Amino acid sequence: MSRIQEALRRFDASRGWQRVRPEHTLLHLYEELGEVARELLRSVGYKEGVARLTDELADAGLLLYKLAEQLGVGLEEAMWQKLTENEARFPLAASREALKRYLTENDED
Repeated sequence: MSRIQEALRRFDASRGWQRVRPEHTLLHLYEELGEVARELLRSVGYKEGVARLTDELADAGLLLYKLAEQLGVGLEEAMWQKLTENEARFPLAASREALKRYLTENDED
């Protein structure tokens, strides 16, 4: 279990929050992701906005780790596994070519 998940488990247990149902944690995660989106769209390029965005990203990350903990998922291990799978799924050359097309199609100039 990752150090974050263990720390969250202790944090929640000390407050009795381990009784919160996973579906409610997911709702809180959606709320935090909405706050991330709002800060990103509103504050890009402003130092103060970056601090708020960092805070909202941390909230969302903690809730994602909490949800994984509630569901018995070792998130860190799962993420390493997914990254390994993505390395095979998205070969370097093809990915660079796809990015080049994306940037050309989405050029704002």
